Parts: sequence; structure tokens; C-alpha cells
Amino acid sequence: MKMKNSPILLSILFTLLVIVFPAIAGTIISIKNISNLSSIRLIQFIAFAVGVLVTLWIMKKSKFSYRDFGLRRFKAEAWMVVIVIFELVAFFNGITDQDGFSAQYILILLLFVIAVGLCEEFIFRGLIFKYLSAKGLKVAIIGSSILFGIGHLANVLSGADLLMTLLQITFAFLFGLVCAEIVAKTKSIIFPIVWHAMHDFIAFLTDSEPNVLSVSIYVFHCLVLIGLAIYFWRALFPKKAVMNLKNPESFV
Repeated sequence: MKMKNSPILLSILFTLLVIVFPAIAGTIISIKNISNLSSIRLIQFIAFAVGVLVTLWIMKKSKFSYRDFGLRRFKAEAWMVVIVIFELVAFFNGITDQDGFSAQYILILLLFVIAVGLCEEFIFRGLIFKYLSAKGLKVAIIGSSILFGIGHLANVLSGADLLMTLLQITFAFLFGLVCAEIVAKTKSIIFPIVWHAMHDFIAFLTDSEPNVLSVSIYVFHCLVLIGLAIYFWRALFPKKAVMNLKNPESFV
């Protein structure tokens, strides 16, 4: 079977591709025994920036145009305000007090999260979403979301707290689901890119230590995402009007 006829196989390969870049960065950081926070984020930024270039090259070599992958304008809508407000709730958990925070670090962090947003959205809501669309819009939405969640299973292997990791995986799936629905609705991946970068930026700035408040915020975020997912799903797939067969007037 040719790969061009296997959107599911391609989607799995693209998921593996997105894991390669942080893995390379992590290997370099480990081998060099780098502990400086700014240096760590800089290496991660470079890795994901390379990922962006690789992904753009794959898009260019495909039979589709950049617009087909969602690189197009979108109109601002009211639900975007809801998402921004819901992200700001994380600040109730306080600003992290990690050593190494500085103006330089904030700038590097900003570049890093933008690169992550671009790379992961290009792959999951760009390449994967587009190729899975051959199987149907619902498959593209759910399939890309599942793969996005699976991509975050790597946190389990990194020794992260189990409860927070499970919440992160749940959040990742729901986040991916809503982003995919937004792409289906707006035909653009621009807002998901901005949202992704904003979420990561706030996550790195705020305290992520497992505690009652941080877990509560994660649960709140998941509940809001469920609400948004239902809202967009109903907008994309409205229930068809059922004809009342018992009422002859329904045929008029």
C-alpha cells in the first residue's frame, strides 16, 4: 500500500516526527549537562524552529497548498474572548519562583512557545488534520485530537507527577479537539497557533507544582474545554430535522 493512500499511517508518522525535535533538544541538554534555564529554552527553541522549517518543507512538497493546511486569515468571534479569559485563570495559581527568571529568559521563552505553537499546530491541525480529512471531517477532528493526546504520553516517562500527567493528557486531548473544531469551523489554523503559544507561555510563567489549586485549575480548564467542544461540535454537525411521519402536514 502506498503511503499517499494511507492517511492514517502518515498521521502516525507525523506524530512521531513532532516527538523527534524535543527529544533531540533533551538529549543535547542531558549530554552537555546544561542547567541554565535560558540556555535550556534556547536549545528547545532551536529544535522546534527546525521542526517548523521541516514541516513547512513537507507542506510545500505535498499536493496541497499552504492555504489548504489552514494558513489563511480568520474573522474574530465572541468565543475567542472566552478562551482568552479562561487561560488567564491560571494566574490565580501565582507566578513561578524558579531561579533564572530574567528579561532575557522571558524573551527566549516567548520565542520558544511561538516555535512550539507553530510546529505542533502545523503538524496536528495542519498536516494530520488535512490528511485525515480524506476519511471524513469527524475522523480528522477526533483522530488528530487522539494523536495529540498520545504525543503527551512522553511526560509519563520523564518522571512527572502521575496525577498531573493524566490531567495534562486529558487536557491535551480536549485542547486538540477544540482546536481541530476551530480549524474545521474557520478553515484557519492561525487562532489555534496563537492560543497554543499563549497557553504554553502562561503555563511556564505560572506555578505548576501539584497542589489543590493547580489541580482545580486543570479540572476547570478541562470542563471549559468540554463545553467548547460540545458548542463547536453542534455548530459543525447540527442534528438533521426529523420528519414527523405521523403528521401528513409535514410533507407539505
